[in-house]
Parts: sequence; C-alpha cells; structure tokens
Amino acid sequence: MTASFEEWRAELLHVGNIVQDGDDSIEWGERQARYNRYVEMLDALKGSEGFEYVLAVFESLQAENDYGAYQIADRAAWRFGEVSYCTALINELPRLIEDLPDRAGDLVGSIANGYGTKDESTIRVFNHLLSEASPAAKQDIDGFIRREELPTGWLSDRAGILGSNA
Repeated sequence: MTASFEEWRAELLHVGNIVQDGDDSIEWGERQARYNRYVEMLDALKGSEGFEYVLAVFESLQAENDYGAYQIADRAAWRFGEVSYCTALINELPRLIEDLPDRAGDLVGSIANGYGTKDESTIRVFNHLLSEASPAAKQDIDGFIRREELPTGWLSDRAGILGSNA
C-alpha cells in the first residue's frame, strides 16, 4: 500500500459509500468505477496491515444497497483474524445497528452461525470482547441481539448464543 493510511481510509470511505440506484447525480460510469475501486481496495488487503485497516473496512459499510460489495468487505475483514474482526465489528456495531440494522443482523448472524462448527471459537471471542466493551456499546449491542432473537429476527434460531452474558 503506497498511500498513507489516512489517504487510503478516505478513499475507502468514499468508494464504499455505494451509489444507490435512485441517485441520478452520479453518472453510471463513475458509479461503476467507484464500485470496482472499492472491490479492488478490499481485495488488496492481506490482513497484516494493522487494526486500523480492518476498522476502516467496517466503517466503509454505509449504503443500504451494496450490490454484493459488502460481502467482499466482510471476507476482507476476516483476513485480519477473529480477534481483530470481532474488535472492529463491536466498535462499529452501534452505528450499524442505528443506520443499517439488516447489515448488523447479517454480521452478527454469521458469527452465531458458527455454533457447532469449526468456527465456534469466534462466538467465544465475540462474547468476551463484548463483555469488555463500553457500557453504552454493550447495552446497544446486547439489546439488538435480544431483539434479533425474536421469531422474525436474524438470530431466531440462535437465541442465547451471543451477548455479553452468554
């Protein structure tokens, strides 16, 4: 990565704010170029760049409709390992819960779906890190988890698996 972190982050946040279909203020070619650049930047991450990079990946999740780009962002974030992934996710979850609750549900749901699999350690890491989060973040995230455990929520089949007291 040749750009400074601040320059890289600013560009990632810009191109990660995926232009929505109804936004006619940006020409189609520019939309496509931004999307492609976002994917390119995510694909270039190795997972060894440092915590601030994985945090920026989660910060870049800003648009309601991502057209598949945020799944690529999620895969890029996993390259940093489960501790960095969960730490960065917990840092950004309060914002995602507020602004993009479906994306937040998808992300915590993917962690909960590790139950009974080789990825179950991620649940323990997430719960441990959540138990050490600030009281406000813990309250927001635990409340979201409890709501998503209701019959129509992202975690309806995984109740009791995630949370600071799980």
